[in-house]
Amino acid sequence: MRIGITAHSYPPHVGGVEIIAQQLARGFARSHEVIVVSTAWQDRTGISMEDGAIVHRLPSWHGSEARGVPYTIPLGPGTRRAMAALRSCDVLHAHGSLYATTLLALLARRRHVPLFVTEHVGFVSYSSTLLSDVQRLAWSSIGDRVVGRSARVVAYNSRVRDWLAARFGNDAVAFITNGVDTVRFHPAGLEERRAARARLGLPPAEVLALFVGRAAQKKNLDAVMEHAASEYRLVVCGADRTLPGHVLNLGALPYAAMSDAFAAADFLLHPAIGEGFPVAVQEAMASGLPVAILWDSGYAGSVDPDALIAAPSLDDLRQAASRLASSPELREEFGRRARDFAVRNWSWDVTVDRYLDLFRTATDGKR
Repeated sequence: MRIGITAHSYPPHVGGVEIIAQQLARGFARSHEVIVVSTAWQDRTGISMEDGAIVHRLPSWHGSEARGVPYTIPLGPGTRRAMAALRSCDVLHAHGSLYATTLLALLARRRHVPLFVTEHVGFVSYSSTLLSDVQRLAWSSIGDRVVGRSARVVAYNSRVRDWLAARFGNDAVAFITNGVDTVRFHPAGLEERRAARARLGLPPAEVLALFVGRAAQKKNLDAVMEHAASEYRLVVCGADRTLPGHVLNLGALPYAAMSDAFAAADFLLHPAIGEGFPVAVQEAMASGLPVAILWDSGYAGSVDPDALIAAPSLDDLRQAASRLASSPELREEFGRRARDFAVRNWSWDVTVDRYLDLFRTATDGKR
């Protein structure tokens, strides 16, 4: 097959959706032709061959990211050529129902060519009434039409799957969990841990709690900083931002450095709401890092809550962080549980094969 993928952003832009899109592109490209259409970031623009896939990066506007809303709009040169490439595909796979790049796929779609949409978050309940109202309008005016014209919409979070099924019907939705690279992300020995802290400029002896996330309201970083305890130092990465002096700020780490971040930390704190299933959590668990997470019922389809510390509230998450910080034995136990679960349950090969099975079912006899 020739598979066309659209994603609002793509590495080196930092984010979970970007990593998922890249891993799927790599997997598809092992046995099929793959064309990726995304947006330019920093000095990465134009057309390139990466991991066996042809990647189109279109000049784009990223201005809304400063307000915590990662909505990019492709502009100008390269759009026509990218749409022609998508028009040549046997199947189209878009990430996110509301993004402008998904609309490009829909516009480029030829008759009888199936479109699949991976919906990462569904509807996010923001505390901002304005953001919530804009989101409702976007779903009613854009999302409903996109999903209505797709062969299937894919979810990897039970909450998102249930929300989509209630809105569009059970037959419209497929559930496919994401994988994780358990070779790149592995438990670090003592020397590897020391070296990782040295490379990142982190203190060698303190207990470090890691927060990974872009600058967005739903990531709840303020709540974590407010409750940061004396038992540990908070290390933050995922975006360029100004933080208080007591916080160790790594900024927007390149993805290649994330294995160092997990190796250097003692545990991961994940307080976000409105997620799919966080890539950072999967990578931390594969790294043998204990995880304290603000629990979302939608995570139950992806992870056993006994493999991490599932906190029902931010206050419970704060208490869980203090327990992990003060008990090496507890960290060791939950680190072992996390690694065991990741190795047994998450494989990118299985995830790729499940997507390809969906694609084949829709395209057999039509090519």
